[in-house]
Formats: sequence, C-alpha cells, structure tokens
Amino acid sequence: MKNITIGIIARDEKIDNTTMKSITKNNLKHLHNKCNYIGILNYDNSLINTEILDLCDGIIIQGGKDIYPYHFQILEYCIKNNIPLLGICMGHQIIGLYSINSNNDNDLIQIDNHQIKDGNHIIHIEKNSIMYKIFGPTLKVNSRHSFAVKKVNLPFKVTSISEDNIIESIEYIDNNNFILGVQFHPEDLDNTENLYNYFLKEVLKRKK
Repeated sequence: MKNITIGIIARDEKIDNTTMKSITKNNLKHLHNKCNYIGILNYDNSLINTEILDLCDGIIIQGGKDIYPYHFQILEYCIKNNIPLLGICMGHQIIGLYSINSNNDNDLIQIDNHQIKDGNHIIHIEKNSIMYKIFGPTLKVNSRHSFAVKKVNLPFKVTSISEDNIIESIEYIDNNNFILGVQFHPEDLDNTENLYNYFLKEVLKRKK
C-alpha cells in the first residue's frame, strides 16, 4: 500500500506541540510501513490550499480542542472528491456538526463521565455498518472526551453508541464514499489495528 499518501491534520492551536506530536506519533504507528503520509500544519487557521489536499489519497482528522472552518473545508473536499476520511474524537465531532449544517461547537453536548484517565467503556455497534464489519457487535474503548455529538442527520448515520447513549461512531451512508468518525481514540488502543487497515484498503480502492 506504499503507493498511497495519507494526510494527517497535525496541528491544533490549543494543544502544545509536544502533546500534538504524541497524538500524531500514535496514529502513525498504525500506518508505519503501510503507506506514505504528510502532516498538514495550518498555522493561521485559514482555508487550506486545495493543491495540498490534492496530494492526499486519504485524510485523518485527529483529536484536538479547537474547530475551525478549514476542518469543514477538508470534510467537504473529501466528500466531493471521493477521498476517504477518518475522523477521530474532534474529527468525529466535525462530521457530526457538518451533518446538521453547523460549524459551531456550541452544538455539541458537554459530558463529564467520559473524561477518565485510563478509563474505558463498552460501545454497542449497529449490525449494518462498517464498524460492525471491523469490530463486531461490541468494543471496549477509552474514555477521553468531554464533548459529544448531539445528533446526526442524513446522509450520515449513527453506527454505535455507549451504554449511556453517547454517539460513538458516525458513517456516511453513500457506499461510494468512505467517511467514518469515531469518538474514542483508536491510536491509543491495542484492539483497533483493523480500523486503520480497513481505512487504508478503502483508500487504495479509491485511488485514482
């Protein structure tokens, strides 16, 4: 798969560089020796030159703290150009906001019981979904987020929830596109390698 290139959104204004490098490194360990990758560093939070996005066969929007218009630009670019996208934590929340035509994180809900160091919880996965193909009916995930998606509109759907009804994954229902968001942090779990492998296979399948 080394002939594909994954773009990783690798900067967040409210996260220090050391922490962001650690987040990126943990994602890259799942991609190492499987593909090429480039870091997309947006220092002024402006819209991104599409020539940069054109270099990417797939994109990962990692976890972060601040949502900007360029995040929605990237998501829209991926949908229009059939570029697979994996959204993690904040990336998942961006997909949820996009589905309700919002770019305002005030439309997320704040939660307290999913921000637990070394904590975990079980999510329940819808049978007719990509998540089910990858993980089956349930998955133990980490508890490391203080915001969550409130609702999801078509053409996206919720494909897993926690036992306290927090939306844990979102998928685009058009089979011609691969857009998947997960609220948890797969980069820090030992049981999620298949998620990255599935993503890379979808990227390879759609590479022009």
